[in-house]
Amino acid sequence: MGRISEIRDVESHEGQTRSVWRDWASIVIGSTVGYMCLILIIVGYFHPSLLPVNPVALLFNKEVSPFFAFSQGAGYFPKPDGFQIIALVPFTYFERTEILDCYLRRNLVQNHGFLDKVVFIPQTDDKASLEWLYSIVSRTEEYAIAPSGHEMDWKIAHGDNMYIRIDGDTVFMEDHTIPTIVKTKLDNPDTLMVSANVINEGALAALHSHPGVALPYLPELYHVEQPSRSKSQLRHDWRASSLPTWEGPASFRVRKGFQPPFEGHRWLLPAEPRSDRDPISASIYTQLGPNMTDWTVAAQQHYSFLRHLESKDLARYKFPLWVDPAEPTSKNFGCFWGKDAGVLRRIFEHELGSEELLRSWTDADGNKPRITIDGKGLASHYSASQGASGLDATDLVDRYRAYAQERVCRDTR
Repeated sequence: MGRISEIRDVESHEGQTRSVWRDWASIVIGSTVGYMCLILIIVGYFHPSLLPVNPVALLFNKEVSPFFAFSQGAGYFPKPDGFQIIALVPFTYFERTEILDCYLRRNLVQNHGFLDKVVFIPQTDDKASLEWLYSIVSRTEEYAIAPSGHEMDWKIAHGDNMYIRIDGDTVFMEDHTIPTIVKTKLDNPDTLMVSANVINEGALAALHSHPGVALPYLPELYHVEQPSRSKSQLRHDWRASSLPTWEGPASFRVRKGFQPPFEGHRWLLPAEPRSDRDPISASIYTQLGPNMTDWTVAAQQHYSFLRHLESKDLARYKFPLWVDPAEPTSKNFGCFWGKDAGVLRRIFEHELGSEELLRSWTDADGNKPRITIDGKGLASHYSASQGASGLDATDLVDRYRAYAQERVCRDTR
């Protein structure tokens, strides 16, 4: 009875109708809002520059790696006892090592870091560079100088110590990079060496060239004036977001043998990226592009890294562990025991990227060196073998120096 009378009741019937319409309206509105939020999150993650506010940055802390900073577990990892941890630093150019100096000091035991000692191995006869080296060593108790010579960093290692080989041209490292590779080495005693995640080097070159990691930077073809900023401000600004938009002909491509347009030039993002004009895209998709070891590819990678560094988006580079990579690993930032130095010297006795190293990386029996890349701790190495006709013609060293002076050096002086 109650139900029949309720159906015949006009007010009750109209109330039910309004309730049904409200339910459907809520479902449609909720679905539409949810769909739009999903689109915004996807666009914000892959193309944040298209939005005035990045919703991903509001929802998540993108500075946090998707993996733990240390190999197992989370939280603080204290410096292990019972042995010394010594940095071996092959040294050539003071202009770059003075940047690394800030990071080394920050990682000394007296500054709550892991390094008991830093030993520089001179590989240059340049008077100005050597004078600079002797001056910083004389002022720092934990610094020392070993006999000069190539491969001396492998020869002076002693079995009871843990060593971290850090090339003197390293211009950036994360605060947790050294603790991370130390922890991974202790967790994997059978591994000869644990390499840091070195930007665009060795086996990682292809990984760091993926879209979204490598951004479509192009070389500045002529000076772009910025009258609103002083020369001093420009010289001390490392931020890639302050750079102007690239300008040039629509037909421009970075080809093999591309020469620097002028000294101190910058690399800029075009307003409309093209899939075959930047060095990495040209290398992958065309026959006319440079190879992956060319200075133009390195420039594109470094500017992409600085942009991600500024955006607190370094998680794009991260991965847990890569055990026994099929291709040669960078020797420019690795952790090993002194007893393994001789074996590592034989592995790396050829220049990285040479045909000899590629052939020797796999033994006749098919085995590869027991080397692990820890993807959780980043380092950036500045390699400028072409000198003024290559990476040295950019302003990258100034940008890395400006970042270190702003974010690193101030805490260690």
